[in-house]
Amino acid sequence: MKPIRIAMWSGPRNISTTMMRSFSSRSDTHVTDEPFYAYYLKRSGVTHPGYEQILQSNTTDYDHIMNRLINHIPNKKSIWYQKHMAHHLDPNDNLKWTNSFLNCLLIRDPNYVIASYIKKNDLKNIDELGYTQLLKIFQYHDNQIPIVDAKDILLNPEGILRKLCFLFNIVFEEKMLSWDKGAHPQDGIWGKYWYDKLWESTTFSLYEEKESIIDDAYKDILEECINIYDELYQYRVQTA
Repeated sequence: MKPIRIAMWSGPRNISTTMMRSFSSRSDTHVTDEPFYAYYLKRSGVTHPGYEQILQSNTTDYDHIMNRLINHIPNKKSIWYQKHMAHHLDPNDNLKWTNSFLNCLLIRDPNYVIASYIKKNDLKNIDELGYTQLLKIFQYHDNQIPIVDAKDILLNPEGILRKLCFLFNIVFEEKMLSWDKGAHPQDGIWGKYWYDKLWESTTFSLYEEKESIIDDAYKDILEECINIYDELYQYRVQTA
């Protein structure tokens, strides 16, 4: 089987780690958790929980990270699933390395993203949420890469995963629908700060319609995000 590299691009406060967990359950797949996180923290000056430990244990050199990601797939696996945060990239970063990847965007309604984000973070601009970067990645690939929406996945995880596997030209495995509870070896060292709910899970959570009340201070950012989200949403993968 020809080696396959999948780059799943998301923003914060989405189900990106759940999707990583799903693919890590496959028998043929190695997963990597946010390889550009330390690079992002260093270049942006943003201080997240575990900041020093993350910088000390991960390289912050973009080219070094990029070259590692396009190299041999670890552990003799045939598929390499890479969980990427779009906002970790700088607008001037070279995206040519993604040309050899199967790229996919994971999006979520910005009303819920912002409502969740501001509970733990001070939101200053749209770039922190990844929407502009997701659009850039989509346009870089001529609008020809699949997009999946978090709500669609939670409403029908097997259906969306089967469709994604078809688009990636890989066989769907039932194992993708469940996993062992707790921390996994592939989780970033930041998992103890962010993955508490995931570590309690063994499968995809049921979708719940939640109320999202956004303070007026974030209305301009919300409007920008909605405009981009709506543009991307029309291209999303559907099961019917």
